[in-house]
Amino acid sequence: MPNSVGRAVFGRRDRLALLAAATAALVVELDWLAVNMALPDIAAYLHRPVTDLQWLISAFTLAFGSVMPIGGWVVDAFGRRRTTIYGLELFVLGSLLCAFAPSLLWLIVGRVVQGVAGGFIVPGAIAMTAGGFSGRRREIGLGVVMATASGLAALAPFVGGVLVSGFGWRSVFLSVVPVCLLSGALVYWCVTPSFNAESAARRPPLLNGACVMLGAVALTVTVDRGSSWGWTSPLTVLCAAAGLALLTGFALLEHRGTGALLDRSLYRDKALRVLTLAGAVSLIAFVVVSMLVTWELQTGLGLSPFLAGCVLLSLSAPNALAAYGAGRLAGRKSAWCYVAGGLAAAGAGAALVAWAPFPAGYAIALVVCGAGIGLSGTLSNLLTQQRVPASQSGAVASMTLAIKTLGAAVATSLAATLLDTLHHSSSGAAADRSGIDTVLRLVSAMTAAGILLCVPTALRLLRSGRRRHDHPGASP
Repeated sequence: MPNSVGRAVFGRRDRLALLAAATAALVVELDWLAVNMALPDIAAYLHRPVTDLQWLISAFTLAFGSVMPIGGWVVDAFGRRRTTIYGLELFVLGSLLCAFAPSLLWLIVGRVVQGVAGGFIVPGAIAMTAGGFSGRRREIGLGVVMATASGLAALAPFVGGVLVSGFGWRSVFLSVVPVCLLSGALVYWCVTPSFNAESAARRPPLLNGACVMLGAVALTVTVDRGSSWGWTSPLTVLCAAAGLALLTGFALLEHRGTGALLDRSLYRDKALRVLTLAGAVSLIAFVVVSMLVTWELQTGLGLSPFLAGCVLLSLSAPNALAAYGAGRLAGRKSAWCYVAGGLAAAGAGAALVAWAPFPAGYAIALVVCGAGIGLSGTLSNLLTQQRVPASQSGAVASMTLAIKTLGAAVATSLAATLLDTLHHSSSGAAADRSGIDTVLRLVSAMTAAGILLCVPTALRLLRSGRRRHDHPGASP
């Protein structure tokens, strides 16, 4: 924990509340990272190509992102502590369903339950911190929670590899259960109950949330099944059109204020929009790179889950260290420049992974990529929270994370479909180094687009900051 987070800043109960929020967020990150290590073994058990199992990732991210908009309202209306505890209990149920699943269908059902639970846990953890503290304590607290969760989750690939090698793939899901129970106990004893009468009186945003969920599912199915249906077939076109129409309907509902999830002024905040897109690019890079690298290490290079987990530490450990450092940078005027710099490092690292020889150059490339993703992703989250009032922290966290995770779900399906297309078959596609390299280069190009979005806003905010410094009476 940073030196600045000492006894003079946070009392004992405050530090325990931060630990409670961090362990709640950790549950979701642990599951996300560790399950990647189990995919090749699950594929062998089910006698399916590894690329078919991308739905175990997509199902989780789709459910997670789809519930987020409603999850933010639930957190604000029913209380941060209560929602987080119920979310952790639901996560235990989903984990047990996965651990004892007899087929791919039940595994997907369990992952959906986990994703739904995560959609309540993460906004609850963020709201516990953002709503429980103010001023500088709020900034430090958010940085500590995110850095602690990311730091401990950095060990997930290694732990996942150990579990799969020693106890089989089902142990990965069972290992999350004690963490959930510990987190629930900490939240219950250390977090003060909350209630937002204004949010509770507001109509539940069910229609808006349904439009987001069904729209994202339709687009993901389009991307996943388009190659087998035919990209110009009526079914593919209809599915894509339905997805776009539902997302457009969501935008119209929010614009008209019909059960809107966020205040209209927040949608007009250009900097907030850019931060959300930058965070989405960072998350997509993390999900796609970690998935492809895991497949290549185990299926392509033949490494055991344990050794693959050791190599993946080159991606996850720098990610966690950069997330820790981001907490110290969020208060600086140049923080936006660090977001752009993080995206640049993430893109450069992804390109280097596609080029560098294994093992030394490969590991260095993963270090660069992981550090860039951790810096850009965490800073975008922290800067987002700085721009919104504490009363809307849960709703904003939910909406921005929904956009990011739904984008990651679509990107995951797109990456697997593209890999199958480049290999001309799903069988053996996960071991196709040239196909994986092509997808990694596309990830690098995506981060370059994210940088082009960030730089103009960063320069504008820096100039406005200098003007306010030179002329204190100037308006922002």
